[in-house]
Amino acid sequence: MNKKFISVVLAALMIASTAAVSASAAEVEAEKSGATGTFKFDMGDWNHSDKVSFYIWAKDPVSGDTLYGSKDGWVPENNWGSKKTNGTAVEGEDGIVESYELDFDAVAGRDVFVIFYDQATGTQTFDTILTENALGDTARMAADAIENPVDSDKTAIVVTFDNASDCGAHKVVTSTGNIVGSFLAPNEDPALSVAEYVYKMMGVQDKSGVECCTEEKVANAISEFGTNADDVWAKFQAFKGQEGKEDYDSKEAEAKKLIKPSAGSDDKKDNEGGDNTSSNTSSNTSSNTSSNTSSKTTTTTTGSTTKSSTTTTTTSTASGATASTEAAAATGDTTGTAAFAVVLLAAAATMFFARKKVED
Repeated sequence: MNKKFISVVLAALMIASTAAVSASAAEVEAEKSGATGTFKFDMGDWNHSDKVSFYIWAKDPVSGDTLYGSKDGWVPENNWGSKKTNGTAVEGEDGIVESYELDFDAVAGRDVFVIFYDQATGTQTFDTILTENALGDTARMAADAIENPVDSDKTAIVVTFDNASDCGAHKVVTSTGNIVGSFLAPNEDPALSVAEYVYKMMGVQDKSGVECCTEEKVANAISEFGTNADDVWAKFQAFKGQEGKEDYDSKEAEAKKLIKPSAGSDDKKDNEGGDNTSSNTSSNTSSNTSSNTSSKTTTTTTGSTTKSSTTTTTTSTASGATASTEAAAATGDTTGTAAFAVVLLAAAATMFFARKKVED
C-alpha cells in the first residue's frame, strides 16, 4: 500500500514541477512579447503633416482575408484616405510624422504592409513590407520610384527604414509582367505568388498591346522569386475547384506551356498548397505520435503548435516518472524511491521559488 502511495505522490510531484516550469516560462515569454508601438515617417518635401496617411493592412497569406490599421485598432473596412489613418506631427522634429499605435500580436501570422499617402497631392509610396522591427524606427523616401504594381502608367516611391532591414519594397509582378521591389513577405509562398500571376495575367495585354504573361516573363518570375517550375505548376493545379477560379479548365493547358514543368510533374501535385488546414493537421498528428525531437522541429510554425508540443513533452516526462516509480515499487526498492522523492521535492521547491522570483 505504501509503495503505491509513494508512486502516486512522486508522479504528482513530477507533473507539478513540470507545470511550474511551463508556467514560469510562459510568464517570462509574456513579458518579452507585446509587439505594440508606433513608427515615424519623414515627409520630405510633402510637408502636409495633417494630410499624410499611414495606410496599413494585414493580409492572411492563405485566405486573403485583410484587416486595416487605424486609430481605432485593426478594422475590417478598407479605410484608404480616412482621417483615422493620418499621422501626427512629432514635436521638435521638423518634417516627421508618427503613426497611430499598431499591435502586431493581434495580426500574428498575417503579412503587414504600409503605403504612405499624401492626400493633398495624391502622391504615394510603393507597397512596403512592415514588421514589428519597424516599431520605434523611421521610414524615409528614397530617390528612386518604380512601376506601380496595378497601374503601369504610374510610379510609386520606394521607402527604406533607418534600422529595420527586413522592411522594404514588396517584390511583386506588376500588371505588365515586370518584377519590381526587393522583399518577399515573411509568410509568402513564392511558388504560389508566381502561380497567381500566371493565372491572372495569361492572355492579358498591357496598354501598349504587349503580352503581360509570356514564357520569358514567367521564367524570369520563377527565377526572381527563388522557386522552380514544378512547384509553381503544383500550386497552379491546386487552383482547380477554388472559388473565383471557375475558368481553371480553360486555362490549364496554356498555363502548362508557360510554366514548363518537368515531365511527370503532374504526379507530384502539392496538396498542401491547396489545403493548408490538412497540412497543419498532418503535422500535429505526426508530432503527437513521433519522438520529442520531431515535435520540437514542428513547433517553429505557430504558437498553437508550440503549446501542443510542450504538452506532448510534459506528458511523456510524467509518464516516464510514473513508470520508474511503479517499477521501484514492484521490485521493493523503497530506498531508491525515497531518495528519488527527496530529489524531486528539492526540485519542486527550487522551481517554486524560481517562479516566484519571475512573478516578483
